[in-house]
Amino acid sequence: MYRPALAMVAATVATFVVPSTALALQPIDTFLAGARANHPDAVAADATYRQREAEVGQARGRLLPSLTARGTYTHNQFEVKATLPGAGELVITPQNQVDALFLLDVPIVDLASFARYGAQKKQAELADAVRAQTRRALEERVVRAYYLYAATAGLGQTAERTLELAEKNKKNVSDKLEAGLASPLDLERAIANVERAKQDVADAVLSKTLSARALETLSRIAPEAVTALPEDDLHDEGTLDAWVAAIDPNLPQRRVAESERKLAEASRDAAKLTFVPALSAQAQERLTNATGFTGRVGTYALSATLSFRFDFGQVAQLDAAKAAQEASLARAEGARRSTEDAVVEAYHRIAASLAKARAARAQARAADKAASIAEDRYAAGTSTQLDVTQAQRDAFSANVGRIQADLDLAQSRAVLRLATGKPLSFRTSGDRPSP
Repeated sequence: MYRPALAMVAATVATFVVPSTALALQPIDTFLAGARANHPDAVAADATYRQREAEVGQARGRLLPSLTARGTYTHNQFEVKATLPGAGELVITPQNQVDALFLLDVPIVDLASFARYGAQKKQAELADAVRAQTRRALEERVVRAYYLYAATAGLGQTAERTLELAEKNKKNVSDKLEAGLASPLDLERAIANVERAKQDVADAVLSKTLSARALETLSRIAPEAVTALPEDDLHDEGTLDAWVAAIDPNLPQRRVAESERKLAEASRDAAKLTFVPALSAQAQERLTNATGFTGRVGTYALSATLSFRFDFGQVAQLDAAKAAQEASLARAEGARRSTEDAVVEAYHRIAASLAKARAARAQARAADKAASIAEDRYAAGTSTQLDVTQAQRDAFSANVGRIQADLDLAQSRAVLRLATGKPLSFRTSGDRPSP
């Protein structure tokens, strides 16, 4: 009587372990794109980059000529006039005085400002690298949330199917009890098995709801229902050296560290150049009805200014810039090492996940066989209903573990590719299927 129930368990698990093309959930790239476009961290990083780009334009503008125009009206209490021989009457100060001033300022030599402009460009490059790093961190969070949702969805479907089987088993035991072929103890155990299955369903529903919410929060995309789970072919990932060699030199972490180093160097150069005088030229045109003794409404003036400023704060500023440069060099070296460490960790996690997946599949096969044996022995009267119930629970747990192991492996593979900056479909030449 338990053979149909065990067949249903096997069929249920088989529907979960199928090629990834049968996974009804949207492709992971859909959620990755959604996170990059809509997550607040990504939006804020984009805005910061645009801000830094605008600040580069501001710094560039300080190196270009500037024009100032100013108009002034003044009412004087007394008008001042003078009469000069041969010149007639001159208005020195009119009672209603109008002045217009146009000033053109042209920087000629300002090395400190030019260095600050270079530092601002490095600041924009750093903002771009931070934006890429933010997206990289979001991608890893999306990958983990994606596979967690897929796992909880599969576990939920398995738990619901197990509850159906437990309820059917309870009815079968109840029928046997009425026929005098089972004991009241068998019925109570079947009832307890149903209630335990209900708890499993409740836990699965909660996990699925929370994981779906987490994935939607990251990507702003509501995940669709999962009708099947992917099966990994258990291929090896080639050699560790091949993956280390495949690391993208422009990984966001490395770009951030390198941009910080370049910014520190530019800031140091700008601090040095504050000790260099700045030279600028000015052209001024003045229009006024207070012509004075010249008698001319418009006059111009040309000037050149050489400026130099020194204070002890400049020395401290230079020392601080040098220390910041040393720190950035250390961080750049640490970033190079940490990216390699991330690849090494991800690679070995895959090796461990492969071992777990193989063991989980073997465990599931053994548990299914044990459940079949328990059912045969119960039918022959050499085993108890408790043995059958426990064997079914063990088979359920083993098959759930198999699903989880496969999804953990898929997640680990994705993290390895993110750590190297490669597409999720990337494989090294040394990859090979594993039995």
